[in-house]
Amino acid sequence: MLHTIKDQGGGVVLTALWEPTVRYPMLHGFSAAAWQRTSTTSLLTFLGAGILMVGVAIASNHDARVGNVALVFYGIFVLAGLTAAVSGAVSTYKARREYRHGYTTLQSFSKFGMYYRTLPQLDPRSGVEIRAAGEAKLAQSELTKRWAASRARYPRADRMSRQDAAEAAATAGKINETNLELVRAKSTRARLVNRFGAAAGNMRADARKYTFAALLTAGGGGPALIFGLMGVSLGKSVWVLPAIVQASVIAVLALIGRRKNAQAARIASEFLGVAAKDLPPWASVGTPDSLFPLEHGPISSTPPLKSVSPPSD
Repeated sequence: MLHTIKDQGGGVVLTALWEPTVRYPMLHGFSAAAWQRTSTTSLLTFLGAGILMVGVAIASNHDARVGNVALVFYGIFVLAGLTAAVSGAVSTYKARREYRHGYTTLQSFSKFGMYYRTLPQLDPRSGVEIRAAGEAKLAQSELTKRWAASRARYPRADRMSRQDAAEAAATAGKINETNLELVRAKSTRARLVNRFGAAAGNMRADARKYTFAALLTAGGGGPALIFGLMGVSLGKSVWVLPAIVQASVIAVLALIGRRKNAQAARIASEFLGVAAKDLPPWASVGTPDSLFPLEHGPISSTPPLKSVSPPSD
C-alpha cells in the first residue's frame, strides 16, 4: 500500500526504561517476520548447497565417485531455492496484510522506511508493542532484549476476531490515504511542479522516468547484451535479433528522455521568464527531503485495540 523513502541507519539503542505493557491483537497465522526468517534461512542453505555443488563438480572432474553425493546436494539446492522464493513472496504478502491492519512485525523493510514511522512494531510471538509508531528503528541488541522481555511475560499473542480485523483495516486505510498524500506532496514530481510550473515539472519528471528506464535496461540487460554481441562476433547469427532489440529499446528510451528533458527546459524558461541557460538547476530538487522531519513527527495510528497492564505481583 505504501512505497516511500528508505530508512537509513542501523537503528538506535534507547536509554529510556521500557516495559512490555502494550499489546495488539494480531492476525491469525504465521507473521511476516516468521516467513522472512524462513526465507533467509532457505536462501543461506541455497547458497551453501551451491558452493558444495561446485566442490563436488571439481571432485568429479578428478575421477572421484561422488554421484550420489552430488544428487543429494542438487536436491537440497533445488528445494532450498524453491522454499526461499515461496517464503519470500509469502513474507511480502503478509507484511502488506499486516500494514493494512495497522501494525508490522518486521524490523527491516529496505526502501519502505516509512513503515518505521507510521506503524507500531510488534513482537511476532507475543503481540507486544516493542517500538511505538513514530519511534526510530531499534538496534538489533535492543530489539533482542525487548523480544526476550515480551516473551517472558506473554508466551503467545492474542488473535484478532473478524470484527477486530475489519475495524483495524478501516482505520489503517484512512491512515494510508493520509500518508500517501504526504508522499505525493514530498515527491520529486510535486517539487518540480511547484518550482517550474505544472507543464515543465511534469515533463521533467516524465523525462527522468524514461532516462531511468534506459539506464535500468542497460544495467540489468548489460550482461545479456555483451554475450549477444560476443555471439554475433563469433558468427552465431541467432544472437543478432535479441542484441538488436535490446539495443533499440535502450536507444529509444534514452532518446525519449532526452527530448522530454529539452521540452521541459523550454517550457520552464517560458514559465519563469528567463533564458534556458539561466534556469535553476533541476538537480536541486532531485532528492526529496525526509518525509517526516523529526520535529514534526509522523502520521501515526490510533491507540492500540488492546492495552494490557503488567500483572500485579
